[in-house]
Amino acid sequence: RLGSRKQWTRHPSRLLPRPQHLSSIAWKATMPSLQGAACIGLGAMLVLSGNATGTVALGSAGHEGLCLQEGTCSRESALLQRGHALGAILPGGMQAASGTVQVECTIRDFRSDHPDFYLPGEGPPGRSFGHLQGCLKEQLGPGRKPVSKRGAACFNSSRSFAQWYDDIPGRNRREKTFIMDFVETGAGTYVYDNSAFFPADGNGWDDESFGHNYWFTMELHTSFFYQGGESFAFKGDDDVWVFINGSLALDLGGIHTPLEGSVEMDSLQLTPGNLATLDLFFAERQPFLSNFRVETQLKLQPNAPEGHCMLWGDPHANVFDSTEADDRPGNSVVNIFGHGDFWIVTSLLVRIQGRYGATQWTQNGWSATRAVALGGPFLQGHTLIIEAMDGQISWDGLPILGDFPSDWDVPGLVAARYRELSEPIDKAQTHRPIHGLELELPLGVRLTVNRWAKHLDLIITMRPQQGGQDGHCGNFNGNSTDDSADLIKSRMDLRVSEQDLLFPKGNTDTSEPKERTLADCAAEVRASAEAECQQSRVGENETDSFLEACIFDHCFGGPDFDAGL
Repeated sequence: RLGSRKQWTRHPSRLLPRPQHLSSIAWKATMPSLQGAACIGLGAMLVLSGNATGTVALGSAGHEGLCLQEGTCSRESALLQRGHALGAILPGGMQAASGTVQVECTIRDFRSDHPDFYLPGEGPPGRSFGHLQGCLKEQLGPGRKPVSKRGAACFNSSRSFAQWYDDIPGRNRREKTFIMDFVETGAGTYVYDNSAFFPADGNGWDDESFGHNYWFTMELHTSFFYQGGESFAFKGDDDVWVFINGSLALDLGGIHTPLEGSVEMDSLQLTPGNLATLDLFFAERQPFLSNFRVETQLKLQPNAPEGHCMLWGDPHANVFDSTEADDRPGNSVVNIFGHGDFWIVTSLLVRIQGRYGATQWTQNGWSATRAVALGGPFLQGHTLIIEAMDGQISWDGLPILGDFPSDWDVPGLVAARYRELSEPIDKAQTHRPIHGLELELPLGVRLTVNRWAKHLDLIITMRPQQGGQDGHCGNFNGNSTDDSADLIKSRMDLRVSEQDLLFPKGNTDTSEPKERTLADCAAEVRASAEAECQQSRVGENETDSFLEACIFDHCFGGPDFDAGL
């Protein structure tokens, strides 16, 4: 939560609930007699599938959960789970992609002399062996990390366990990010299956004296939109813990032979349509087979690298794929000339619209960003609208953040800080104060907005959306060459239809001013603009395209476009 100022009534039914501890677990363990250490560490087997009645069959091959059979859920719920498999058409007419969901995982490599990791001759009896439950606290600790209970039998000590999922020099080595590909099946589930799970091979301490680099831990952090009827299945060894919304939902601690079990999302008191977090923690603690298999109806959200899209000035859009490696604006700038309501970002879950129109300062009918609207499933049907200083900021039509400075939040959904910022988004802006709004939203989406007298400048930070995205900020596919204004228009209708409009009223001004280039700028005006924009640059942080956009604003936005508040 950002601050304590409260300007909104909470709606508990719309907030993310906390699941009851272990209420979702059904498990079966088969523990043959152990005849030496050779049979230890072969894996924990947890295979489940949900059926149409919401029950779970252990080890079943059926996948008849909600939204996997025609007519069992709404079209939007089906699109959220299956994307292109049901012919998903995004707002704006863009076709959704399907196939593989990529989720980042963190691998840490250990040596065999760590007190919680074992050599072949170090078998039972002793600590850590067998299916050991209750070794962790029921809630995640700071940083979404698990916390051991004092005296737990799974580990040598709480101190030694604290090294599993944190970077400890001399004790572990953090590897480069491991990407886990969850492949969509014909049954509508997503599967990752690896019977030789050795992501630390050739890395870390590189101890492959037993054929592979054993003795490692892995953590995975993601989220999903709960629709109802989904389940989560795991198969692997050794320790596995799964937390949903920060609460322990699956407890397969210890070094053990194969186990089977299941988690039903319906038993966790989740609210359909709400975002929930999933945190999985895994350890391979003896040099034997390493298996890792997940099958789920949950459409996990990918953790691809973040990107930034900036809209400023007349306006211009510096697309997501145009960001340089050092976060500098890149060379792909989309100039926007039309008036009306347009897609800035459209995807299955995240929808951001811009209202563009002329102001008293823009010349020749040129546009400026007058307002921005955010909505879609990631906001659970709510709508947040931000207007320039001659308007207001509203949530579902009710004004918020009326004071400056002020804070506002809906716990688990939106956190907003309205403050004076030290630097403007548009470096050509010289007036103060800078009325800055900073937003933190689900799926890691963040916005920084500068509110000026008649227009907005903004930066959107987010990850590429599963199923694809498009709009004035581009398709975020890693290729900046396919995000020109003409190519974006060829892929989709950038104008927002009345059906998809987030703003309360349609923008009646839908004119298309004549496009101009810098060649149309009067020589004396251009010379003055170049001098002012060069002076406003910070070192060499801006590319030539970014500088040209600044000159363009001075040429055609009018001499007072950056007028103060």
